[in-house]
Amino acid sequence: MWIVEGAEMVDAVAAGFALGVAPVLEETVFRAGLQESLLRRGAPGAVSVLLTAGLFAAAHALLRPGPWAWATAAPALLLGAVYLRGRRLWPCIALHALFNALWWGLLSPLV
Repeated sequence: MWIVEGAEMVDAVAAGFALGVAPVLEETVFRAGLQESLLRRGAPGAVSVLLTAGLFAAAHALLRPGPWAWATAAPALLLGAVYLRGRRLWPCIALHALFNALWWGLLSPLV
């Protein structure tokens, strides 16, 4: 039987959140919520992508201040473009989870 204890449990919960909960929640709020609302109100596609990416980065900066929080604007621009192209949420969620996995595996040990 596999048992997770202490710091390993914290890492497992954090990984589950970063790879599962956060992409679903954030893409639902920012892409299906905010960006879709802007598009339905007649905002040009580029404006919807830029505003949503900016607010996405600002939300990250409020929760975890610093330059890395603002760096989330770059992948958010790509996520916004993906949403704009197909207006489907699941590709954005999958890509967001991939970005979080790359961050966790490649960049976060360096920060």
